[in-house]
Amino acid sequence: MANCDVHIKGGTVVDGSRVPRFRADVWVKDGKIAQIGGRAPGSAKKVIDADGLIVAPGFVDLHTHYDAQIRWDPWCTISGWHGVTSVVLGNCGFGFAPVKPEFQERSMLTMTRTEAIPYDSMKEGMAWDWETVPEYLESLDRSPKGVNCIQYMPTASLMTYVMGLEAAKSRAATNAEKKEMKRLLHEGMDAGLCGFSIQRLGADSTQADYDGSPMVTDVMTDEDILNLAEVLRERDEGFIQITQARGDIKTDLAFLEKLAETARRPVLHNVIVAARKDPKVHRRSLDWLERCRAKNLPIYGQTGTHRTGF
Repeated sequence: MANCDVHIKGGTVVDGSRVPRFRADVWVKDGKIAQIGGRAPGSAKKVIDADGLIVAPGFVDLHTHYDAQIRWDPWCTISGWHGVTSVVLGNCGFGFAPVKPEFQERSMLTMTRTEAIPYDSMKEGMAWDWETVPEYLESLDRSPKGVNCIQYMPTASLMTYVMGLEAAKSRAATNAEKKEMKRLLHEGMDAGLCGFSIQRLGADSTQADYDGSPMVTDVMTDEDILNLAEVLRERDEGFIQITQARGDIKTDLAFLEKLAETARRPVLHNVIVAARKDPKVHRRSLDWLERCRAKNLPIYGQTGTHRTGF
């Protein structure tokens, strides 16, 4: 009788702990690593020859826009081909829940511009068997998946659902609307959301909505964002992804610090960028992150592995 389910044989292990790579066998039992290296604990039901290959944990991609594609492509191509085993959905405040039935079409049109997702693919590939966030997460759970996924509350969808699109782009939320958005975020996190996400690039947003107007969160007020941050502080769970760049770097960074102070939960800051002609650009950002740490503010920088200027 086999002692393990899988024996990965002869591979080079790169385990992410910063130790040098090493050659070792790996044994898996009940979906978990049972042993790395050493004498074989016994036989296995399946042996995988990994000679000449790297054996490593899967990558977690913290910033993706596979919200639609995951419905027809379980592997989130091409991420799944490159070692990504977990994806985070709903970044930048963009997404498909909560959504009223009459706004489904408009939601898809938004994503054709902001994330270049083909409209015909969405129309064919999305079942739209949800309205609320819990219903959306249940639908996502039912969908075949070759990767793990975690979901933010897309704040643009939340505000549009509560306020209507025109109001969400033209004014701050009323007290009643703020209360309802808090309730829906609590409801969503009870169902499995990891927090909420926002893109705030101002009225002249470079990543605009379908009709060229700014995205809902681009013109969102400080108070409406901090209102949602209070939910995370109250729950002592979840985190925030935010792209804040409205033109005044000092004001932008000061708000991120206030956001982290209010939520007391991790804030993922997009984006730390490098520039080929000025090596000090990203170093200034890293220095700011260090100052935040000194003030016990849990702000973390994210970057993209591409050259700027795209």
